[in-house]
Amino acid sequence: MLENRYDVVIVGAGPAGAAAARALRGHGLECVILEKAKLPRYKMCSGILFPSARKLIDDGFGPIPKDVLCEPTRVRGNRVFLTLESPVFDAPFSVFDDGPGLGEDGLNASRPKLDHWLCRESGASIVDECVFRAFRRAGDDLVLELRRGGKDVQVRARYLVGADGTRSSVRGALSSGFEQTLRLIPNYEEWYLGDIDLEPEWLYLFFDRAITGYFATVFHKDGKIIAVTGTRQGEPVKECFKRFTAHLEERHGLVIEKRVERFGCSIHDMSATSNYCLGEGNLLLAGEAGGFNRCGEGITSALLSGRSAGESILRSIESGGSAFDFYPHAVAGEIESCTKVNGLIEQAVGLNPFTRD
Repeated sequence: MLENRYDVVIVGAGPAGAAAARALRGHGLECVILEKAKLPRYKMCSGILFPSARKLIDDGFGPIPKDVLCEPTRVRGNRVFLTLESPVFDAPFSVFDDGPGLGEDGLNASRPKLDHWLCRESGASIVDECVFRAFRRAGDDLVLELRRGGKDVQVRARYLVGADGTRSSVRGALSSGFEQTLRLIPNYEEWYLGDIDLEPEWLYLFFDRAITGYFATVFHKDGKIIAVTGTRQGEPVKECFKRFTAHLEERHGLVIEKRVERFGCSIHDMSATSNYCLGEGNLLLAGEAGGFNRCGEGITSALLSGRSAGESILRSIESGGSAFDFYPHAVAGEIESCTKVNGLIEQAVGLNPFTRD
């Protein structure tokens, strides 16, 4: 149930929104997470938790329940094909995700279950099937225009966190012109029952331009094979996907017994081009809404930027200044990490997958 007013409204029930809410827990604030879909909801993502994400979740939320994880539970790293003809090479997570106290392996999570569990553990109220449409300023408050249950609803908030992903409605409401600066990369995935000659405990990456205008991936979840590829905006992604699956059939023994799921989404190039949109005043953008993504690994960035958004709100309350007075400094380290990982990938594969430059 929606109240008329909150201290903090967070739009988006993913890791960024959950981390923002978790940082605010225990400070006596009325906080709500809004989600446009019915929860739990799917998000296109491998759901593989890199070591940094694992530690952030363990430290901030506690041990991940077993029913949130998929088989194989452990993911050992990346296996990379630079071209269709090149031999595979292994890239452990530590190549791009290193730091004190980190394990070597990733965990294989179900994104619907993971996101829903994180939000429940955050301590915030959760309202799903609620669409953010617009906002306006009214003194020190923000008045949010929402749509829920077929009705238009207004809610007032002191702070607003947009954590609603690549095609962020909050970002669009803040600056419609900013959207024109983005390059969007269409992505398409299918889930199969069948066989493939690729070991399940790895995340496979393919970079050859013949099968992707971004990068293509294969990973496994609970006995299913998931294949994903992306391409340049304006190019037919499903045609590219057909070339990718034909390659998997010819070179890697893919046998499709049944197609069980298919999904599509778009990914932006904000992090790859250092084109961030952090917000203004008491409106902050976290996760992919703000541009945070470590060259395809977005969960770590979402958790860190979301936590920074929550901490910046607390500093605003303490100081009397705006949340944006503190947020750019709070996320400066994560922007640096995104730049570093993008550079390492570009050095390793000879191009930036987001721009193909």
